[in-house]
Amino acid sequence: MTLRSKYVSILLLCVLYGILAADSRLPKKPPGSLFPLKASDHKSTDSFKLGQPIVGTSYFYWYDIDTKSHIIDHDGTDALTTHPADMKGISYKRASWHKQQLQDMIAAGVDFLMPVFWGVPGKYKGWSFVGLPPLVEAHSALQKQGLQPPAIGLFYDTSILKWNGFNKDGSSYHVDLTTDFGKDWFYTAIRDFFSMIPPSKWARVDGKPIVFLYAAAFAKKQDPKQLEHIRRRFKKDFGSELFLVKQPGWLGQADATYSWGAAVNGPLIYRQAVALGPGYDHSAVPGRAPLVVERHDGKTYIERWLKVLQLNPKHRPWMVHVETWNEWHEGTDVAESREYGRSYIVLTRLFADMWRAKTALKIAHPYPDANSVTWEPGQSKGLELRQSGGDGVWKARKFGNVEAVVSDSNPHSDNVRYLYFNVDDTFAYELFGQTVSVSVTYRDAGCSSFLLEYDNANSQIGPHEGTFRPVGNISVDGSGEWKTVSFTLPQCRFMNRCNGADFRIAILGGDLTLAISKVKLVRTR
Repeated sequence: MTLRSKYVSILLLCVLYGILAADSRLPKKPPGSLFPLKASDHKSTDSFKLGQPIVGTSYFYWYDIDTKSHIIDHDGTDALTTHPADMKGISYKRASWHKQQLQDMIAAGVDFLMPVFWGVPGKYKGWSFVGLPPLVEAHSALQKQGLQPPAIGLFYDTSILKWNGFNKDGSSYHVDLTTDFGKDWFYTAIRDFFSMIPPSKWARVDGKPIVFLYAAAFAKKQDPKQLEHIRRRFKKDFGSELFLVKQPGWLGQADATYSWGAAVNGPLIYRQAVALGPGYDHSAVPGRAPLVVERHDGKTYIERWLKVLQLNPKHRPWMVHVETWNEWHEGTDVAESREYGRSYIVLTRLFADMWRAKTALKIAHPYPDANSVTWEPGQSKGLELRQSGGDGVWKARKFGNVEAVVSDSNPHSDNVRYLYFNVDDTFAYELFGQTVSVSVTYRDAGCSSFLLEYDNANSQIGPHEGTFRPVGNISVDGSGEWKTVSFTLPQCRFMNRCNGADFRIAILGGDLTLAISKVKLVRTR
């Protein structure tokens, strides 16, 4: 062997050793004993059916009265905006506390719960791992009493992809999902969770355990094959497929889509899942700007439930995600509390029962059977110009006798401006997959051109799984006259996925100003 050949061989061995050393950072064995599993381990297990109306909730179990973790902040101040009714026994380490929460979920009509899992691989002394055995113990105790506690799914808090303290020096490894190691890291947290939950307790859809993925933005990079990777690994290790529910930002194919943030902006409606919550208040969280969505003595929660219960059961989502059971820091809870008692448990039970019964509420509403919806300045009739903010900024202006709005500076781009529109949900939901016509009355001046971008049902068209599908491109000639132009929008999917709206006018070139006085959306059937 030549010296050069020896050098190359040594170099290859070093590279291989480096890869193996990197892979060894992940623990080979999970913390739980329920691993590996075979397909036979899942026989006779209970499961929801695809399309069966069910209600789930995110369960925050990081509280501990003994150490004051997530109860008192580091500066000694109260960490909670809303407070548990009984603070004495609250602890993720105590089965008695989990048992009370599970009993209350039964009373609230919750079908499945998802522990919010912050399980960094190998950090098995952390609360996310320590809190699961007491939860399982409490679940089993209720079953022995003849009760049926909610099945257990996984809410994967993907913030651990960025903030994890994983490295040996305590620093965080920013997970890169375009690498094999990053994909394995991503999967390992799922493996670790299910190794600790008996398969008879898993929340399933058509036999597949439910996994909700939090925001994709915490990953350093993404790979379209990343979800296929965790499906393949899980099938090999556990003998079962996964039922993945993702947020819109994730690359790769999931079984359903949902959005976090429904406590602030809900209900957030997708084809398979709808998310809603009672309000929001993170006043107790240090360092955050004030943000309060008032509960109005339950009115906010009631109105959000009523909104989804008015949707046609033949077409509406079948999975409700109540956000959250007990996130007391941000005041999004429906659990029993000092401030609200058991009011939200009672309300959740009332609406959950109606949801499972496929009740369709017939509340006086002008839009479900309407042929069209319109917007004009100060007159929103089933079509609303989204409030200014983000990259959809506008101001009111009058041109002679014509009331209009004009696009204003976009703080996020110097090349484009937007005007966002929401279609009334009870009207929009009946339009799924259909073609509609949108007419825009505009002043022929200012920008060079404009087009429409909308939420459509074909996931292959549009930059984000069907969102922002472009249509038309109208030249603005500068005559200053008022004109009306129509756009044809095929395969509509108006589910608030365009930054919380259903479609937007994209304004290009010139001085980026466009004045509009009327927008009308018509069913074409």
